[in-house]
Parts: sequence; C-alpha cells; structure tokens
Amino acid sequence: MTNILDIHTHTLPLRLSEAIISFQPFNFVPSSCDYCSVGIHPWYLTVDNSRSLCENLEILACHPQVVAIGEAGVDKLALAPLPLQWQVFAWQANLSARLHLPFVIHAVHSGSEIILFKKQLNPKNPWIIHGFRGKKEQALQYLRHGFYLSFGERYNEEAFRAVPFHNLFLETDESKVKIECLYQRAAKLRDISVKELIGIVQQNINNVFFSH
Repeated sequence: MTNILDIHTHTLPLRLSEAIISFQPFNFVPSSCDYCSVGIHPWYLTVDNSRSLCENLEILACHPQVVAIGEAGVDKLALAPLPLQWQVFAWQANLSARLHLPFVIHAVHSGSEIILFKKQLNPKNPWIIHGFRGKKEQALQYLRHGFYLSFGERYNEEAFRAVPFHNLFLETDESKVKIECLYQRAAKLRDISVKELIGIVQQNINNVFFSH
C-alpha cells in the first residue's frame, strides 16, 4: 500500500513518497523523489528537438522510479505545430501501452480528438486527464470512454461531483496549495470524511500506478 496523495506535481513534497513528480526528459532527476512520471509536454516541443526528446524518453521511461508516461498532450494554444504535437503524442501513447504504464495527459481544446484517438488505439493501460477544469458534460464524455480524471486547485464543482470515486485523482500540479487542503475541500464537496477520501484515492493510485 502506497502513501501517495498527489499524483501530479512539479514541486518536491516534504515527504518524497507522498507524490508522483512530473519531469520532462531534459530535467529528469529521479534521485530527488521516490516516484515520478516523465513525458514530452507540448509547451517544450519544437521541430528541432522532437527527435532527441523521444530518444531520451525511450530510455528514461524504463527507469525503475518511473510509474507513468506524461505529462504528454495536445495543446492548441501551444506554439508547436499541431501535426507535430499529434505525432509525438501518438508515439508516447504507444510507448505507455508497450510499457504497461499509465498515460498522464495535458489536453487543451483537444479533448474530443483525444477521445477519438483513444477509441481508435484501444489501449489497455489507464489514461488520465490531469488538471481537469471542464464542465460536467465533458467530464461525462471522458468517463464514457474509460478515462480517469485528476483535479487540482481550480475546477468545476458540478463536474467534480459527477466523477465516480473509482475514476478520481487529486493533484497540485504547479499550485502552491498543499495537497491536504485540496483533499479537505474535495471531501466536503463529496460529503465524506477526509480520511475516507484519502483511502479511496490511494486505492485508485495502487490500482492504476502500482498494479502492473
């Protein structure tokens, strides 16, 4: 049984075993944490660096402390050309499936296309939309296609209430708010105790990140 509370953050926690730290291939420092994810974010992707990032990720993904691929994604507000974003996203999706690792996704104005791509690929590994801020209708659309949703500091409360407990994660991402505060707010919204919510999410984390 793990003690992880935060599935996605870029900030080192006080206790290293209580979070999954997200890295890019160029800043991967596994010695700074117990568990991590690594992926190519579309914000840092260019035509010139795409090949080297993929080559590095192929190697780093096999590190024993890596428990997920990501965050990867498609962001229509990013500078990288969309065809390149999709090419690298698809490559990472296949890498995560090949390694049987969860796939942590950054989606900006691309949710419908990502759902369609997942439907076509039909992967067996879990796919997680991180930092979900959409409305209830979008949350339900993701859920119908087998996604997990992770919520950070800001989110639509109606959407949060609509997510089944077994599809739910919490994260801090780049927020300075402590993960414990996010659990307190979330527990109140779902009308359960903080202890119960922690138990539910930790079981989800064990099932998704540590069962392969």
